[in-house]
Amino acid sequence: MRAFLSVRTDRLLAVIMLLALWMALHHGYGDEALASPLATVRRMADLLSGTRLWPHAAVTLSVWLVAFVLAAFTGVMTGMLMGLYRSVGQVVEPFVSALASLPKVTLYPMVLLIFGLGLSSKLVFGFLHGVLPILLFTLGAMRQLPLIQMKSAQAMGLSRTACLRHVMLPSIWPSVLAGLKLGASLTLLGVLIGEMFGAQKGLGFLLMSAMELNDTASLSALSLLLLIVALGLNATFSRFACGLR
Repeated sequence: MRAFLSVRTDRLLAVIMLLALWMALHHGYGDEALASPLATVRRMADLLSGTRLWPHAAVTLSVWLVAFVLAAFTGVMTGMLMGLYRSVGQVVEPFVSALASLPKVTLYPMVLLIFGLGLSSKLVFGFLHGVLPILLFTLGAMRQLPLIQMKSAQAMGLSRTACLRHVMLPSIWPSVLAGLKLGASLTLLGVLIGEMFGAQKGLGFLLMSAMELNDTASLSALSLLLLIVALGLNATFSRFACGLR
């Protein structure tokens, strides 16, 4: 109980410090650069109660969901295969790591040329952001899998399917879940960036429109809303992880 209260207190103090920093930046640079917390909350309330936000939010959410599901499936399966066939993993991993360290925005013109200005390019760009960390986390977990577990399973006569289900997956799942948590946030980031540079719908499009109009209140409100969504995603994965323990 004391530990729980301590965590709650620390989080409250962190929020207060961030609000104080926000107010200091607002007073230092003015409304032209950063809206005040009160103006931001008011604009966010207007957006949530209006009808303009929700169609754009639905587009972003649908694209993110499809991109994340594809990234999760591809990343986990590819990481497991690279871990099982280590010679293949040793050849491919340097290229995957190099691609992961590359700023994905440099690939966006190529994505646009191949997939066009529709929703498919935003889906692909979100997929590229999310799949690599999931793959690398899964591969790292596979490489740390104790060989004694696999040998013991084979000695007991377990089939490959049973070995995968009862030995491998429980051992690598914590790392895979950490990769999925990071991949979910990065997939959302990729979708938003794609919407900012080549879309007529979505939350990224609203962000870019607010930037072009220098509407700092809307910009701050949308940023705060996305922060809340990201915190919600993180909390969901954390609760899921706790439920599996």
